[in-house]
Amino acid sequence: MAPKMAKFYSYGDDSACGEVRKFIQDAGVLLDVRDISENPFTEDELNRLIGHINIHHFLNPLSDSYGKNNMDDSLPSRPELLKLMAEDYTLLRRPIIKTTRLMTVGCDKRKVAEILQISSNGLQMDDEESRGNNRRNGDRRPVSVSSGK
Repeated sequence: MAPKMAKFYSYGDDSACGEVRKFIQDAGVLLDVRDISENPFTEDELNRLIGHINIHHFLNPLSDSYGKNNMDDSLPSRPELLKLMAEDYTLLRRPIIKTTRLMTVGCDKRKVAEILQISSNGLQMDDEESRGNNRRNGDRRPVSVSSGK
C-alpha cells in the first residue's frame, strides 16, 4: 500500500501544531510542510485553497490583526479577507491539513485522524478497518472542513 500523503500549512512555533504534526508523522503519513511565515500564500493560492468553503473556518480570532481590523464587530467581504490574509498570515488558523480531497483546520486530532484515516493512537487504519468505521458510523460523506483547536 502506498503511503498516505498530506499538505501541512502552519507558521511559528506552536506546541499544539507540533503535536498534531508529530501525530500525523508517527502514523506514517508523508507531509509536505509549508511554513507560511517564510512562504506566505498569495491571494490566488488562498482563493484556490479555500474554494467554496466558508472563509470563517480559516480565520484566527486570536490574531492581533483580527482586532486591529475590527473583525470582532463585522467582517470585510470575502475578497478583502483574502487580501488581508495574504498580507498577514497570522489571520489564518493553523494548522491547515489538506489531502487530495479533504481538508481540516485546527488541532482537533479526531478530525485529523478522520480525514487521514488513521486511528486516534496515530497508527494507519487498513482499508478494511476504515471501510468498517464508515459503515458503523453510517456516513460515507467526506469531511470538507473542521474547525477546532
